[in-house]
Amino acid sequence: MTGTIITVATMKGGSGKSTLASCLAVHWHLRGRRPTLIDADPQRSIMRLAARERALGGVAVLEDATEEASRTARRLSQNGGMVIIDTPGFRSKTTLDCLAAADFVLVPVKPSPFDVDRMLDTLSILTDRADGRRPLFRCLLTQTTRDSVIARHIRAELAEAGLPVLASEMTNRVAYPEATLWGATPSLISWKGQAAREIAGIADELDSVLGAQQAAA
Repeated sequence: MTGTIITVATMKGGSGKSTLASCLAVHWHLRGRRPTLIDADPQRSIMRLAARERALGGVAVLEDATEEASRTARRLSQNGGMVIIDTPGFRSKTTLDCLAAADFVLVPVKPSPFDVDRMLDTLSILTDRADGRRPLFRCLLTQTTRDSVIARHIRAELAEAGLPVLASEMTNRVAYPEATLWGATPSLISWKGQAAREIAGIADELDSVLGAQQAAA
């Protein structure tokens, strides 16, 4: 049974891509899913987290920023496991191959007009494949102030462009950078905290989307 490959990708730095990938991996790990996290970003943000005291709670982490990263993901998914790829925040063969390997693409977007414009300019890179198929994908607003005017405006702008956006958001909380001091995520620091509940909401929504896809298949 083949597993699921989730590629977290954006062509704009500072969107919270590595934070999102690590938070989801830890959440699902704590729920018994045992995902593998591939750090394909030359900046090595996730590998640096895994080297700290809490080591992302024991999540299996592999570093592969080479053009072999997508093959590594496919191999790991063959036994039915979940694989989450943190990609470079720029166009590269590694990024394109990881997008092509994905069963699901998650696109983090900061709530700013500049970030949305950049994302729209590069959307075809994120969602088009050589075989002409568009993979299942969702945008996620990150670093938001919940229900702020700018967040509502950006959400409406994305919807108007016909882009699917998760109802959940990753809000701007100090719990995220604080957790990284120990190589952790909010789910490891306080399972019942607001940030951990936020991550759980994002993960549950993704599970619902992926479950609907598998049922349709």
